[in-house]
Amino acid sequence: MNQTDPVADTDITLTRLSQLVAAYGSHTKRWPLEEQVTAAQLLENSAEARLLQQAAVSLDDLLDRVTVTPPSPQLRHRILATVESHNQSPLAMGQWLSQLLLGTTFREHIWRPAITLLIPLLLGMVMGFSLASWANNGAWVIEEELSLLGLGTLEQQL
Repeated sequence: MNQTDPVADTDITLTRLSQLVAAYGSHTKRWPLEEQVTAAQLLENSAEARLLQQAAVSLDDLLDRVTVTPPSPQLRHRILATVESHNQSPLAMGQWLSQLLLGTTFREHIWRPAITLLIPLLLGMVMGFSLASWANNGAWVIEEELSLLGLGTLEQQL
């Protein structure tokens, strides 16, 4: 260690001091307790360290003068409503299925059941038209298709 430079004997560097000033401000009472003593020693021994601290004093004074206005009741209500909506318990399977099929708004109450009923109808029509087109090839094709739709063999159904 260099005996003539008092800054070199301290545990804290100018870089760390500038980090402390940037994070906690110029007042040493706001700094972490374990670094307050060594930072105070560096401030006593180094003119450059004092310049760093003095540069932050004006900013700290400006920040200390800022008044914090309380939030408006409307803002508090919106924030609390958002928090409450996220804290709701998950829906049971029946409630989820009901909301999916029936919807949650008036417009959804009308259209979702109609679409829910329309899907099997359209599927049946597509299957019926495809079976009718195969009837021209022979009657056994229809019987085979119907037995496949019944999930059994033709012999089991007879």
